[in-house]
Amino acid sequence: MYKVLIVDDERMIREGMKKVVSWQDLEVTEVVTAASGEEAMELARETVPDIMITDISMAEMSGLQLIEHMQELAPKMRILVLTGYDSFEYARECLRLRVQDFLLKPIDENVLTECVRKQITWLKEQEVNGILQRTQGVASQLELEHAMNHLVHGTKKEEALRIIQEDFNIRSDTCLMAVVLQPEMDFMVNEQDRILKRQQIKNICLGFIDAKGLGITFDDEEDGRTLLVLFEKQCGSDTMDVITNLQDILKVEFGNTPKAAIGSKVDGLAQLSISYQEAVYLLQNDKTDVHQILQPQNDISRSRMFQEVYEEMKMQMCTNIGDPAYVMRIFDSFCITTDSYHLSSASVGRFCFELLAGLSYAYLAAGGMVKGRGLENLMQAVQGCSGPESLELGRQYLLKMLDTGEKDVHEIVSKAKRYISQNLSEDLSVGNIAESLFVSPNYFSRLFKRVTGQGCNEYIVCRRIEKACVLLETTNFNTGKIAGMVGYNDTNYFSLAFKKHCGVSPTSYRSKVREKKE
Repeated sequence: MYKVLIVDDERMIREGMKKVVSWQDLEVTEVVTAASGEEAMELARETVPDIMITDISMAEMSGLQLIEHMQELAPKMRILVLTGYDSFEYARECLRLRVQDFLLKPIDENVLTECVRKQITWLKEQEVNGILQRTQGVASQLELEHAMNHLVHGTKKEEALRIIQEDFNIRSDTCLMAVVLQPEMDFMVNEQDRILKRQQIKNICLGFIDAKGLGITFDDEEDGRTLLVLFEKQCGSDTMDVITNLQDILKVEFGNTPKAAIGSKVDGLAQLSISYQEAVYLLQNDKTDVHQILQPQNDISRSRMFQEVYEEMKMQMCTNIGDPAYVMRIFDSFCITTDSYHLSSASVGRFCFELLAGLSYAYLAAGGMVKGRGLENLMQAVQGCSGPESLELGRQYLLKMLDTGEKDVHEIVSKAKRYISQNLSEDLSVGNIAESLFVSPNYFSRLFKRVTGQGCNEYIVCRRIEKACVLLETTNFNTGKIAGMVGYNDTNYFSLAFKKHCGVSPTSYRSKVREKKE
């Protein structure tokens, strides 16, 4: 995840530092070495390191000169200085150049490791703070969105790259992919409600994608669709899971699932428009109107991919059969996965029965009791059922077998409501609420909807509007102040949401309430 550049004109020293430190444990994925300042400058332009470890005393270009050049080339780079001279002048010069640490040779490998670890901890904190500042700050988010639009549409790329890298600390060589979300069109909905819904979808994506550091959410300025840019390193091999879990949350909240088109992976922000154009092409040329996730064809067959995912889920559930809540969360993931791989109803029924048969055996082996002929009845019941019907029958069978009562379920929802009530002015999302309760966002989203009858996002909006009404009735705070107090950084978005729920604008609501009192 991080890159380190080691600069020393003595080969034994630079290679020694490269070998003695356990870089992988520090989450350093690349270590490059340079024998001179000139070579170091060239490598820095190519690899953009996060940390540089450099000697001071070198021929041609000294370490201090190199530091000055590097601070112009990469001002956010962390710099550690090594020297064999215990000189106050050197130390003072390093302080003037604002280097992060000053270490004497020969340096102990444990000391060096801790110095690097400290810098990486600092870098991580900056990344987290940067994400929070961006997602909670309207102006900052709009600046990033504008730059991202230039990249996906191939305009003003150099300026956009500079802003994204310098102002938002996002590496230009990051491997990523574009995702285009296209909600179902409802021609019975007026334009104002359509704008409000699009903003709500975007806010959910910000909480689920951006707040976790998985990528960037922004609006396409040309057609208004919601765009996501996912970082490969953060998502890893779970890109499909990220999208399917997000879609499931959106389906719970809004009753339908936006179609998602995923472009191919590209190396670097400069290539983002290629991935974006591919995703748009997939949407425009999708004639089936069946698949909810569109992606480029690959060499691995869909059935083989599903089989591998299915076996992993089955193993996890059987291994953790004594933890009913965990088993049910994995079963929820299994249900979503069958949908994302577009299995036939017969295949869903077959896999569901095989899974529950395996779980029944694991439950018996663990000392549990399976009553009656439930498994035989299930096998007969799923025959001829649709995929969703088979999965619901399977869910009921599993709940009965594991004897998971509703007490724990209602306790989770009660805790969630308390958390929402106590944090209405903060950045609330399905993701961070689920995290506070130690459950997955997908599981929590479904659970909240099942118990309360409304999506979690809808519940948050209702509570915020209720609090806003109280503040409008009892205080003289202006609309902007009240918007911030109930968790809206964007006053226009607050006004739209308020009017949607109350039928009038916040200002009109306050006037009507006061007229009645008079």
